[in-house]
Amino acid sequence: MAGQIVLANLVVLAVVLAGIFAVRATGPVQTALVCAAAFAVCIALSLALATAITRPLAALAAAAEIGRGPGGRTIAPGRVWIPDLSARSDEIGRLSVALRGMVTALCDRIDANEHFAADVSHEIKNPLASLRSAVGSLRMVSKVEHREKLLDVIDHDVRRLDRLVSDISSASRLESDLVKEEEEAFNLRKTLLSLTDHLSTQAQWKGVDLITDFPDQPLNLVGIEARLAQVFVNLITNAISFCTAGDAVRIWARRRENRVLVVVEDTGPGIPEQALTKVFQRFYSERPDSDFGNHSGLGLAISKQIVEAHGGVIWAENIRADGADPRAAPLGARFVVGLPV
Repeated sequence: MAGQIVLANLVVLAVVLAGIFAVRATGPVQTALVCAAAFAVCIALSLALATAITRPLAALAAAAEIGRGPGGRTIAPGRVWIPDLSARSDEIGRLSVALRGMVTALCDRIDANEHFAADVSHEIKNPLASLRSAVGSLRMVSKVEHREKLLDVIDHDVRRLDRLVSDISSASRLESDLVKEEEEAFNLRKTLLSLTDHLSTQAQWKGVDLITDFPDQPLNLVGIEARLAQVFVNLITNAISFCTAGDAVRIWARRRENRVLVVVEDTGPGIPEQALTKVFQRFYSERPDSDFGNHSGLGLAISKQIVEAHGGVIWAENIRADGADPRAAPLGARFVVGLPV
């Protein structure tokens, strides 16, 4: 667009200079003709510029204004259509691409928020229904032992609701917090050593061996250390929770070219094959009945969001011996985190 404006200015300047020389070299009739020609060229260039610049800008502005209805009412994202001017190589083309990308991101965010709200509503209804049933039954029973059991149910559901609300609050604020928090250089090896030292007490209490295998040299990264620590605490505590006395959890890290790999392995029951693609979904939890309600199902979803915000990847897989039957029970579960250096 800037090149078009410069070219138009040069053409107008050339016509004006030609008119000036014509005034000196010819008579009044020729001068009038040259001036008329210059005027016509200027009008033509103005129309061309209006077509090439003003109209596309007006179309983009009108499309952007549709997103806000009368009285500040927000229009549904599906009704906002931004003209596709990506074929243009000038600033207008870039503006069109940027606006279309912003609208797409906004629509995705709105859809995600709607799904999240629906998931939250569904998850909160379950403990509320259990609470309502327990409170109603409490009014009708007279035996002390029955009342104690119902009070245990109420206490469990209240703690479950408290955990849900806390995790939901963290998940809803996570994205905005990640944008505000500053990334800094830190040594991931030092962070992992500190975490595993702290969590070793939890593993020992359950009779689980916590094994670490880290390189001697630093694993330097740039990121939000506290958030990445949150990821590894969640993975390690999850692994410990699925293990029983005599099992082991192993955490190891290696540098691979331009990435750092951190792996958390356990010798627990493994992950059901149908759950491998679901474990990172919000509120999904595949746990024994004895552990029901003790986890919100948001931990792995939050971990995935943090890792991807750092440009990394995370996935889950089962541990199997080489050549083992895929239908046989796995030897344990493995979570892999890859982070860019």
